[in-house]
Amino acid sequence: MERTDLNFLRRTLIEIDPSLEGCEEDGSFKTALVLLAALSYGPSVGRLADITECLREFVSTISRRMIQAGLWTELDVCCDHWFASESVLIPAALWCDVLIAQGLVTWRWIEDEGAYRYFCTQAKATFLG
Repeated sequence: MERTDLNFLRRTLIEIDPSLEGCEEDGSFKTALVLLAALSYGPSVGRLADITECLREFVSTISRRMIQAGLWTELDVCCDHWFASESVLIPAALWCDVLIAQGLVTWRWIEDEGAYRYFCTQAKATFLG
């Protein structure tokens, strides 16, 4: 069952971004795969590592960064900003969150604007991959 889930997640990710065909071993692909899996399966590091076949340490680093950004909690994930409507995904929003998961950007609430904004991180991030 989980192998079927992994294949479905990979096909879905390639459907979102066809340029990813053949890049399944790339760190960005794996990071996006973990985020996409979390949308359906929640933020459990062990569960996500099992489903995506990514190393637990890799998934744990993603989880820590997503929790720091306020996009995940120990029990839930926030992906609403990925969607323009119930069935229309905004690929750029997913990829911005991939950058957060990789430690390259963060997002913060800007009170004056009443919105979140993405910012490059000050420190050089360790690229996952």
